[in-house]
Amino acid sequence: MISIIIATYNRAPYILETLQSIAQQTYENFECIIVDDGSTDNTNEIVAPIVAKDKRFTYTLRPETQKKGANHSRNYGFTLSKGDYVKFFDSDDVMLPTHLEVSINTLEKSQYDFVVADCINFDTKGLLERPYNIDRKNSSISALRYAQFKTAWITNDLLVKREFANKLKFEGDIRDQASEYQYNIRLLLLTTNGFLIDKILTHRRIHDDGFVVKAKKDMLRFDIMNAELYYITAKYVKDLAPEALLRWLLSSHVLLTYKVATQKVFPENVIGATLFLARINGISGLMYPLSIISGYITGKGYKLAKIARE
Repeated sequence: MISIIIATYNRAPYILETLQSIAQQTYENFECIIVDDGSTDNTNEIVAPIVAKDKRFTYTLRPETQKKGANHSRNYGFTLSKGDYVKFFDSDDVMLPTHLEVSINTLEKSQYDFVVADCINFDTKGLLERPYNIDRKNSSISALRYAQFKTAWITNDLLVKREFANKLKFEGDIRDQASEYQYNIRLLLLTTNGFLIDKILTHRRIHDDGFVVKAKKDMLRFDIMNAELYYITAKYVKDLAPEALLRWLLSSHVLLTYKVATQKVFPENVIGATLFLARINGISGLMYPLSIISGYITGKGYKLAKIARE
């Protein structure tokens, strides 16, 4: 059985189409666990008829004992799941009818630990571009390539064996940016026995309340969140990651935080990143806070940041 876990928050305009697309899957042996992160709209009223009609669907509110946030809700939903295979899906996107069938048949036929479908963005006007336009037939799979977005996928498209999902979790205390990033990098440090399915099986909705649109409207916020993403990822995988991966993540963090500092915004995690850099890069890592201070005050200091990165 496949466990599909959906975290939702105020997605009343979209969640019905999402759930209908799951109910209409050609592969029928699944459970769909919907965790409401505290919606203030009528999400519960929209979900109720589907849950009442189809016993494969369950709807639960995030308990007060659990922190708020999509990733905390995903982690909680996983604790309720029972399937041998696990899939997380967003509450505003759409599964094409053979999404589950193609994914599980590919995984089981070749005994992969995970498989990844392909997807394409869409809005009210129709289909748009793919989120990651990579050569899926020839692209190799590794944690470093995923970190560098050379081989990448979104949350919706991963189907993973439970034995690996048991060793993973979503980072709950990070802002709404690339929620699958740490999860998938850690997965790839555990196993690279996976396969990229060269077939679009998901439609990813683009709308004004979605992250993609918000990011394009505020690039400074986007840089701040990406800087946080790289730092927290390095912390999350430090027990498994080779030094080359940690160096790349920290180098990316330094570059973005220096950019943020030159815009008169003092970045977060400077002390923690300095200690991490000093451990990985030695004394040159101590140039990092100097570059941030210089960038903030004078708008200059890139050479110091470069030393810290190296």
